[in-house]
Amino acid sequence: MADLVLANARLPDGRIADITIRDGRVFHIGSSDSVSGAERIDCRKKLCVPAATDMHVHMRDGTQKAKEDWKTGTESAVAGGVATVVDQPNAVPAIDTAEIFASRVSLAAEQACCRFAINGSLNDTADIPSLVEAGVLAFGEMFAAPSSYGSALSPETIARVTKEAASFGKLITIHAEEVAPGEVHSLAEHAASRPASGETKTIALVNSLAPESAKLHYCHISSTESFSAMREGSTFEVAPHHLFLSYENARDAADTHMRMNPPLRTEAERKNLYAAFDKISAIASDHAPHTLSEKSADFASAPSGIPGVETMLPLLMNEVHAGRLTLSSVLEKTVTNPNRILGIESPALVKGARADFALYAESPVSISSENLHSKCGWTPYEGMQGLFPELTVVSGVCAWKNGEFSRDGACFLRG
Repeated sequence: MADLVLANARLPDGRIADITIRDGRVFHIGSSDSVSGAERIDCRKKLCVPAATDMHVHMRDGTQKAKEDWKTGTESAVAGGVATVVDQPNAVPAIDTAEIFASRVSLAAEQACCRFAINGSLNDTADIPSLVEAGVLAFGEMFAAPSSYGSALSPETIARVTKEAASFGKLITIHAEEVAPGEVHSLAEHAASRPASGETKTIALVNSLAPESAKLHYCHISSTESFSAMREGSTFEVAPHHLFLSYENARDAADTHMRMNPPLRTEAERKNLYAAFDKISAIASDHAPHTLSEKSADFASAPSGIPGVETMLPLLMNEVHAGRLTLSSVLEKTVTNPNRILGIESPALVKGARADFALYAESPVSISSENLHSKCGWTPYEGMQGLFPELTVVSGVCAWKNGEFSRDGACFLRG
C-alpha cells in the first residue's frame, strides 16, 4: 500500500523510475507494478528533484495583508518549487515575544500550503528565552543597519543579544549594511548610499561583537567583496535579484520596482557575483512584496523590497536548462545547504527520505506577473525566462498540481 506514485519520473542522474511515497516519505524508487491503493501521476518527461527550502521570506499578513498573506505567499512558494519557507521576524508587530510568535504561528497554520518555520527578533526588547521555548527556528534577520520594518541595533545591543542567542545554540541571521544619511532619488544613488564596502565593514563589525560560539549567517550578500570578511564557520546567502539584475540594466533609472535593500549593484558587480556561484553557501529569495500603489510613489518615498519566492527556482533552473549552471550546484544551494544551515531534515531521492519534490516542465517560459500567485501582482523579472515546476509535492502530498493547491502537506517546523 502507498499514498502516491510519481510514475516515469526522470531523476537527476538520468534514470526513469517510479517514486512510491507512503506516510510523507519515499518508500521505493523503481517499478511500482505491485503497489496498490495509491494516487498515480504520470510524470513522463518531467525532471524530479528535491523541493527547495527558502530560508528568507517575509510573508507579511496581519496589518500588512494587502501586500501578501500566508495563503498567497505559500501558494507562490509551491508554484515555484519551494516546499519549506522561513519567515523573518520584522513583521508588524515585530516577533519579539512568545505571545506574538504564537499568534504568528496560528495565522500561518490557518492558511499555509507548505512547511513553514518562523524566526524570532533580535532587538532591544526581545524575550529570547521565551522565544526559544515557543519554538523559533532561528533568530533574525538581525538588523545591523536599518531596512523595511527593522531598526539598526547599537553595537552594545548586538553584542548582548548575539551572546544570549548563542547560549541557546541558535542560528543568528544578520542584515549587514552601512547606510549614508539623506534621501535617494535613483537606483544608482540608492546603491551609493548602501555601498558594498559598507556591507563588508558591517560583517567585520558583527564578527567582532558576536561571541566565538555564535552560529552566524549573513543575509542577501550583494557583492563578492564581502566574501573575504566572513568569519570561519559562518555561512551566507545570495538573493536571485543580485545574481540576475543590476541597476545599470533597469529600464528606468528611478524604477521603484527595482528598489531593495541591499540595493542592486553595477552590471560588473552582478557578473562577478554570478561567476562566484560555487562559493555561495545558499540562495534565498528575500521575498518582500509591496503593493503596486506603494511602489508607485516617488523613488525617495517608495519602500524597498520585491517579491521573489515563486521565481527563485525557475530562474535558477532556467540557467541549468541553458547549461550555465549545474543541477547539482543549484540543489546544493537551495536544498542541501539551507536545510543543513537551519538544522532541519533535507528531502532526497532515497528510501526513507522526506518526500518533498518538484517536477519541472521540459521547456522554460517567459515570466509574467499574470501567471504568478503573489498578492502584490507584479515581478521585477517580467519577460525573463523561467523553468517552472508543473507539480510540487510537500510531505508526500501534491501541494501544486494542474493549477490547483492543497494544504494537506503543510506543517509548522518547530525549532
